[in-house]
Amino acid sequence: MRTVIGFIIFLGFVFSTWPAEAPEQINQDYEDINHEGSTWLDKNGLAWDLTRCDLNVSYTLDMSGYYPPFKKSEWSMVGIGSGAWAWMTSGAPSASVTNPGRNDMDDKLHLGSLPNKYDETSYDVLYPNQIVSDPIGDPWSNFGIWFDRDGVAKGQEKFWGLKSGATFDTEGIYDVKLDYHAVDDSQGTVFSTVNGIRTGFYNDWRDGIPEYYPVGMSFSGDLTNVKVFASVWGENVKVTDIQATGCLSLP
Repeated sequence: MRTVIGFIIFLGFVFSTWPAEAPEQINQDYEDINHEGSTWLDKNGLAWDLTRCDLNVSYTLDMSGYYPPFKKSEWSMVGIGSGAWAWMTSGAPSASVTNPGRNDMDDKLHLGSLPNKYDETSYDVLYPNQIVSDPIGDPWSNFGIWFDRDGVAKGQEKFWGLKSGATFDTEGIYDVKLDYHAVDDSQGTVFSTVNGIRTGFYNDWRDGIPEYYPVGMSFSGDLTNVKVFASVWGENVKVTDIQATGCLSLP
């Protein structure tokens, strides 16, 4: 009897220390959006569970044919919704007055989330996932939010972080990646990468790496049941190659 009991205890120890099987991750492609005014919430009917594993959403944004009147841009959003909402906002507020001879601000891409977080002042996460209550540096002295469609002045290309085809000479085309992470069942964080560029904030702008880099945004809701969504606005704006990689919600 002692031998049997000991064997049962041994089995319990083995199974309790056996490494848990990692949740299965899948890749899902979504249809391209090639016309203005297209809005959808996961047409494939898939729901994702951020508490099982991180979710990555990527896509290509093409605003090369979009030149709205100065400061009258339409704004598009791609991200997650339903159980919790967090997205990338994109527009072209200054593309119509671009200056090929200097580093100017043509296109703007920044995060947004619920509840009530819509611009630079709403970033509240320090890498990797530290949510803070105080403002992060000076949100208006930022890097990786504004992008230049054409060239820069001589010498500006040597500034820290400026890169042809990424921060300038973009032609209005951007490869966007959103990385979602669950802190717990109801609170998550999201960081963005645009043309390989991450977002950072300075205390005061200078030619160098920002004091806070990279920075992200928190969001709240039911993180066990989120869906990819897109809302695209602006003449000739296109969103293509939309893909999500993560763990599906359990039945």
